[in-house]
Amino acid sequence: MRQVGISIPKIYESIAAQAGGFNRVSFTKRDMYNEVRRQRALQNGDVNAALRALANASRIDDRMFWRYEVGVGNHMCDLFWSDGRSQEDYKLFGDVLAFDATYGRNKYNLPVIVFSGVNHHMQTCVFGTAMVSCESQSSYVWVLTKFLECMGGKPPTAVITDGDRSMHIAIQQVFPEAHHRLCAWHLIRNATTNVCNPRFTSLFRHCMLADFEVEEFEMHWQAMVEECGTSDHEWVKDLYTKKSSWATAYIHLGRFVEKRYGVLDFVTNFQRCVDFLRDNEDELEFRSSYGTPVIQTQFPELEKSDALCYTREIFVRYRESLKRLVRVTIVECIEADDICVYITQKYRRPDRTWNVTQNSSQDTFHCTCLRMESFGLPCVHIIAVLVRLDITSLPNSLVLPRWSKIARMDLCRDRVCNPHIDPEATYRARIRALLQHCKQRFAKVACMREEDYKTYCQKVVHETNMLEIKNGLQCQATSTHSVPWEGGVKDPIGVRTKGTGRGNEPAGSRGIKRRRCSTCGVLGHRRTRCPNGPTPSRQCAQEPDIHPSTETFETASLNPFRNDTTF
Repeated sequence: MRQVGISIPKIYESIAAQAGGFNRVSFTKRDMYNEVRRQRALQNGDVNAALRALANASRIDDRMFWRYEVGVGNHMCDLFWSDGRSQEDYKLFGDVLAFDATYGRNKYNLPVIVFSGVNHHMQTCVFGTAMVSCESQSSYVWVLTKFLECMGGKPPTAVITDGDRSMHIAIQQVFPEAHHRLCAWHLIRNATTNVCNPRFTSLFRHCMLADFEVEEFEMHWQAMVEECGTSDHEWVKDLYTKKSSWATAYIHLGRFVEKRYGVLDFVTNFQRCVDFLRDNEDELEFRSSYGTPVIQTQFPELEKSDALCYTREIFVRYRESLKRLVRVTIVECIEADDICVYITQKYRRPDRTWNVTQNSSQDTFHCTCLRMESFGLPCVHIIAVLVRLDITSLPNSLVLPRWSKIARMDLCRDRVCNPHIDPEATYRARIRALLQHCKQRFAKVACMREEDYKTYCQKVVHETNMLEIKNGLQCQATSTHSVPWEGGVKDPIGVRTKGTGRGNEPAGSRGIKRRRCSTCGVLGHRRTRCPNGPTPSRQCAQEPDIHPSTETFETASLNPFRNDTTF
């Protein structure tokens, strides 16, 4: 162990920390060797190892993008990275961007920001990831600026967040044209916290997620506040005035981030999670490309043609409109030149009508329900007009490219047809040409005299540094980098925490934790030794300091060989 400079207690402590504590942890040689190999990889710190991993990834993926920023003491405070597949996904599905900060998911207690969206299979796709020092306005502005730089300056149409004020200000500053909306999951959680009425939460969820029109929503909202008696509640009134900022988005990456990783471990494990999502997408892509769904409606021509356009998941949603088509009738048709307006009506709702406008010259359809503009799928009223016109397939204006099977074909076609699309091959060719020129001509004449050798060596070093700064490969006064150097960046200042919300408490301030009995609720003993339990023969230990099974927190020193310590 001395050869690698790693002490045995540190190895035990690291293994036990990954396992969640020292209690009932069996240490094997495999665990020790794995930990030794992991710590060998952390040359010059955790951050430098993570940056080396990103640099190695860029050798395989020439579009790999990463930037980081250092603060006081040359400690890393912000980091952003995105690979080439993520940038392709953003070009196709980046109209709606969702991001949120997850607290305390690494050993440095840095918030992790995941930029994500929804692909044409209604699955989560990751556009980029960032780690910031704090959830401040300046940190969000830096991250969003690097995200915009990575994506070629293309801003999203809508941004979904949890309503954090710092996020809101940063979005207005970096994405001034984007629509800022609130995540439905956070709205439901806030409703549960502020109102504390399960019935209100259920009705509120239905009002927010159901496919209502404006009049129907107003009716259900009034019925909800009257039934639950929340018409005078300040949070409910304030939420009603901001209802236009709601967004029904449920984007998540699973629970893999519950473990407290370092920067290197988080980067590698997060990439595994992203690869898992992409494998699922490839599987769904295969299922959508092969096989034909079973016909379930009375309009087989429309159903078959649409099954060829949409992916399997989107087609299932579209088919629900075909099933409801029998309830819609066209009561009137108004024609004027190339414009034709169809007035539709639903069964048993004679007081409500929807107008569908057809432009025959442009082959476009527009309905007053605005479902096509909201969800990207034609509504039942437009489909009723298509049936009236005896159209057997959807027009191109009604098929949104982001929901179609051929969503990725344009990118693949550009990559194959354009011979200059491979920057890695161009980069290698330039290196070979420049090295050949320097070897055959420049090096020969520059080394003939000592003064020429010294002069041109200094010039080469100076111009190299200027080119590195120009291309973002070296540190300037801004402390923003894209490629690490050995030992150049220090790890973030770690915060030793146990559980959420206790990271900033000083050691020893919590005192001794006393066990509470689950049977009688008295401190000082547990259920198996409770005098009121089913085994009265056992004695109850009232004082935790004199009983060997008492649970305590020892913050001064930790013994890895103790079996009675529980964290």
